[in-house]
Amino acid sequence: MKKLLLAGAALALMGCTETTPSPADTPSNDQSSQTPSSDGLAQASATGEKVSSPNRYEGYSAPVYDGHVRESFYVEMRDGTKLAMDLFRPTKDGVVTDEKLPVIWMHTPYNRRYFRGEEAASAYPGQALRLLPYGYNVAVVDFRGVYASYGLNIGYNRGEWVETAKWDSYDVTEWLAAQPWSSGNIGMWGCSATGGSQMQTLTTRPPSLKAVIPMSAEFEAYPFVQLGGVSAERIAPPSGGGTQAAIAARDAEAVPVDGPEGASLLAEAIATHKDNIDSVGFVPLHDSVSTETGLTWWELSSPSTYLDQLKEDGIGVFSVANWDEAGTRHGAFFTFNNIDQSLNKLLVGPERHCAWATVEQETGFNFITEELRFYDYWLKGIDNGVMDEPAVTYYTYNAPDGDEWRKSEVWPLENEVRTDYFLSPDSLDTSCPDTASTEVAFGPQAQTSTVFLPPIAGGANFETAPLETDLEITGHPTISLWLATDAADIDVTARLDDVAPDGTAASYQFIGRLRASHRKTQTPPYDYLGLPWKSFESGDTEPVEAGVPMALDFEMLPMSYIFRTGHKIRLNLTFASPDGTEDHTATVLTGGVTPSKLVLPVIP
Repeated sequence: MKKLLLAGAALALMGCTETTPSPADTPSNDQSSQTPSSDGLAQASATGEKVSSPNRYEGYSAPVYDGHVRESFYVEMRDGTKLAMDLFRPTKDGVVTDEKLPVIWMHTPYNRRYFRGEEAASAYPGQALRLLPYGYNVAVVDFRGVYASYGLNIGYNRGEWVETAKWDSYDVTEWLAAQPWSSGNIGMWGCSATGGSQMQTLTTRPPSLKAVIPMSAEFEAYPFVQLGGVSAERIAPPSGGGTQAAIAARDAEAVPVDGPEGASLLAEAIATHKDNIDSVGFVPLHDSVSTETGLTWWELSSPSTYLDQLKEDGIGVFSVANWDEAGTRHGAFFTFNNIDQSLNKLLVGPERHCAWATVEQETGFNFITEELRFYDYWLKGIDNGVMDEPAVTYYTYNAPDGDEWRKSEVWPLENEVRTDYFLSPDSLDTSCPDTASTEVAFGPQAQTSTVFLPPIAGGANFETAPLETDLEITGHPTISLWLATDAADIDVTARLDDVAPDGTAASYQFIGRLRASHRKTQTPPYDYLGLPWKSFESGDTEPVEAGVPMALDFEMLPMSYIFRTGHKIRLNLTFASPDGTEDHTATVLTGGVTPSKLVLPVIP
C-alpha cells in the first residue's frame, strides 16, 4: 500500500540542498588439435602500417603456429602437494616448437579440462587457447583439493586464500618460468573465481608474473556475497557446494593426468579430499569468524586486505567487468583506482557475468584482441602502445551507432556532474519538494543472491517526467534516503529503470542495497571514489529504533547509460525484513529537513 503522511518536520537536521549542473559437453582425450591460423585477432597490414587500439590490432603480431599438443601431468608444490596441470604447446606442421615462449595460465576450481562440455582452455571466458597461434604456451591447473589435484581444500572457489594453498599459484608460476620451453615471462587469465585467483596471486608477487587480466574479480569479497550487508543464513553456499555429495560430484568429473598411472593417481588424489570444507558457514559480518574454519573469512579472502602487496611495481593489471552483473561488477573499478595507473587498465562491456563471447557476437568487440595486445606488451616486450592510450575503455548503453565504445584517462569521468534528484511521492525532480512521505508494506527477507538480482515486485516507485533531451549517466549513483520503520531492521534495495513511452522498462542490474543497521558511514581504508563506505563490522552496527527517522546513504553499482528523450527515470525501492517472519511498513520521508534523493553522475 502507499499513502501520503506528514514527515517529521521538527527534526533539527539540514534541509534540502540543490546542485546546479555545470560542465565538469563432449569430452575428448585427443592429444592434438588444429587451431585456426588467424581467428581475426591480429593481422599483418597490407600497407605496412601498424595499428593498435581497442578492438583493432594490425602489424604488430601475426599467427605463426597452426596447431597444438596437450599434455597433462602433476606439478609439485613446496609442501609436496601435487596439482594437476593441462599444458598446451604450439605446433607448426605437426611439430612442437622448440622456441621459448611466454606462458598464460589459469588457476581454477571449476575443472581444468572441461567447461560446459568443451575444452576449458578454449571455452572458458578469456579463451586463452585462441592466443596460442601467436606464440604463447597455455596452461590450466586444478585448485588444490578439487578435481584431479591432491590436497585439502577449504572454501571451495575461494580456497586459494587459505594458508595451506596461498603459495600454490606462486609455485606454479615459478615452475612454468623455469621450464625449457618457457621464456620466463608468465601471465594469467580467467573470469569470476579464476579472476579472483589472479588477484590472490598478485598478493604473493611471483617474480616471473608479468601480467594478469582478472575478469569480474572482487576487490572486497564481502559485498559480492552480501551486497550492502544484506545476508541470510544458507543451508549451503552458492554453486551447490557444502555437502559431501557436491564434493563427490566434482571428484566424479575429475580428469586423470596422462600416462598408465593416471587413473591410480587420480584415485589417490581424490582420497585426499575427504576432509574438504566446502562451506565456511554463516559469516554475516565482515569480521565474522567462520565456525567451520576458525577464520575471519571475508578479511582473509579480500584482495583489499593485501593492498600494500597489490601496489608493488612490476606487474601489469587489466581489470575487466560487465555492466549487467551485480556483486561481481564492483571489483574492477576499485582495483583500477587503487593500483599504480601506469600499470593498470580498465575495460567494462555490456552483457552479463563473463559473457564476452556474447559481447563479441552482439557488438563486434573482440575481447581476445585486448588480451593479445596486453600480453604482447607485458610478456613479449612489443611496444604496441597499449599502455600509452587512455586507460579506460567502456561501453555506453543507448549511445549512437559507432559511439558505444568510449575511452577515458580516468574513472570516474572527469566531467561528471553529481546531480540531485529529490524524491517526493511518486516523483523524482531536481527541485526540492514539499514535506511529505510514502508508506510501503513489506514482508520478510526474500532475496540474497548478488550475482544477478531479478526485479523484486512491489515497493515504491519514484519517476521523473518524460525527459526533454537525452540524459547520459556514467559513473556511480548514490542514494540518500530518509526512512522510518516498525521493523527491528530493514533491507533496502534500490533499482533504476528506464521507462519507455509505452511503459516497458529496462534496468541492467542498475542497483544498490543496504541493511539499515549497517548505515554508519566511515572513512575508507583505500580509495573508495568518494562514495559512502561502510565497514559492515560488528562494532559499527547501529540499532534501528521503531518509528524514528534515520538517514541511509549508500552507493549503487556503476553504469554507463543514456536515457533517451521521452523516456522516464524510475527509482524503485523495495524493502524486506531480515527476521524472515513478519510483515512491516516502511515510511520514505521526503522534503524539508528529511530530503531523500538520488544523486546521478550526469555527463554534460
